[in-house]
Amino acid sequence: MRRWKFLVSVFCLFPVTVLYAHAAQPVRFLMLENRTMPFGLVERGPNARLILAAGITKDWQDALARELGRTPAYVLLPRKRQDMAVAQKLVDLRCFISPDWLTSEQVALYDWPAPFFDVEERLIGPLDGKPVESMEELSGARIGTVLGYSYRSLDPLFADGRAKRDDASNEMSSLLKQAAGRTDFMVMRTLDFEYQQKIDPKLKKLRLTPVVVSRFSMYCARPKYSSVTLRDLSNAQTRLLNTGVLNGILAKYR
Repeated sequence: MRRWKFLVSVFCLFPVTVLYAHAAQPVRFLMLENRTMPFGLVERGPNARLILAAGITKDWQDALARELGRTPAYVLLPRKRQDMAVAQKLVDLRCFISPDWLTSEQVALYDWPAPFFDVEERLIGPLDGKPVESMEELSGARIGTVLGYSYRSLDPLFADGRAKRDDASNEMSSLLKQAAGRTDFMVMRTLDFEYQQKIDPKLKKLRLTPVVVSRFSMYCARPKYSSVTLRDLSNAQTRLLNTGVLNGILAKYR
């Protein structure tokens, strides 16, 4: 009789143990290792490992992990190794991404909840430079871009030689080129530019032009194998948006 009572007690506790182990399991976010502020501050931590120390991506994903009842873990990799990380099932979520950046085969590897905010890219130019209001006025211009990025509205200009593409490793490097006068214009997210201009007075000599290069929605994509269900992800994201968490995060960097 005692043996049966013991077994019943064990089996009663078993589901609780499983649930606790699941709740304690980290949610692994896939991140670009060359993020720059305000979206991400990447630093060298113990053993020279890259860590995500601050920024919009960290604030949002930390909040999302908490809402899911999990702890956040960050897998920082260069762009060319990101697809490999998904293929090897090394990550659970890939936030701050747009399906427009992926092939149809890559898009099919994920479940896509509703987007959580929109991003705009514009041309940045010198404050005292010639006003530019359309793509047609960019003939002969050298335009700062980021290596590996596609700019659909500008690609025809680059393809036929009407404008020259000038690649940098990230947006910040491209911005420094622009500030030094090494490019005529550059492409940058408006949120990034406003943040950098706020913290660096030297950038006051630059301005946003009216030329919008792209507008796109940002998502937290869920690889099909992820331990985070699409329903849980969508519900957690909705709760954060409805309670103003994202607006509070963005306000810190504007």
